[in-house]
Amino acid sequence: MGKILSITIPSYNVEKYIDKCVQSMLVDSILDDIEILIVNDGSKDSTPEIAKGYVAKYPQTVRLIDKENGGHGSTINAGIREATGKYFKVVDGDDWLNTENLEHFIALLKEHEEDVIASDYLCIRDETYDIIAEKRVSSDDSFYGTVRDMNKGEVKEVIKMHGLTIRTMILKENNINIDEHCFYVDAEYIAYPMPFVSSVYYDDEYIYMYRLGRNGQSMDIRSMQRNRAMHMKVLNAILAFYDKLPEMTDEKKSYIEKVIGQMVENQFQIYISMGTDKEIQKETAAWDKALLKSHPRVANAINKKSITLLRKTNYSILPIGSFVLKLVKGY
Repeated sequence: MGKILSITIPSYNVEKYIDKCVQSMLVDSILDDIEILIVNDGSKDSTPEIAKGYVAKYPQTVRLIDKENGGHGSTINAGIREATGKYFKVVDGDDWLNTENLEHFIALLKEHEEDVIASDYLCIRDETYDIIAEKRVSSDDSFYGTVRDMNKGEVKEVIKMHGLTIRTMILKENNINIDEHCFYVDAEYIAYPMPFVSSVYYDDEYIYMYRLGRNGQSMDIRSMQRNRAMHMKVLNAILAFYDKLPEMTDEKKSYIEKVIGQMVENQFQIYISMGTDKEIQKETAAWDKALLKSHPRVANAINKKSITLLRKTNYSILPIGSFVLKLVKGY
């Protein structure tokens, strides 16, 4: 029997974290069922040497893919090319999996044929390992243990990367390719395969352990401010993808609009965090008005009250929003 799950580990200078990541997956009973693809993205530290140790010890399970630095998207692309498993999952090198639930998870993947398996995950504080939040892929308990039809609009909430496990052939056969040399491409990864997804099974076990609070993480608000042009680049790429969507049900299209809408919300958060700058205020208004005109369904696929209020006040309360955000986020 071939591999059931291919786990791609994007790895760039993660020597402090890679042991915890890989060791969380090394459950004896499932070693023949999984392949762990450590994709070294041109690390300057000892990440590749640590990875080679695992390859030597677990040659049937662990592979090292060495490549020049190309960013998170390039590591996902490399993983897709090399994957042989029935299902595919991305686990960042500074995160890990919930070891005690992996036997259950692999058994689940063996018995199911759905396009996507959606699983709950935990947000864990860096260094202290306290649980910050329990993230559920559905707020409706009745979804768990059932299959939902994407084409009929039964998948209501966006499945984030940490909760997503997808059939590998969907990625391969449809040439899913993520932008390289930039941050924020998780949004592309959870959007681009969706035109080809019909069925989703909901699993209520916590599988992914997502580390938060590490210095330099791309979703840190200061990092997002510095890289706002890159964030906008990815958003524009996803809008271009949206403009070329193949024929599909309106319900499935609405799901994809929600995915892009979350990227729009993040762009708003960047603007709000910088909202005391008058040039930023002008830029925000011009950008959102253009979005409302060019992609009204995407622009209105968000339900944040703060964004609705900004629009109703013609963006005049942006400085107040910036002040409130700084109080809430503590930066």
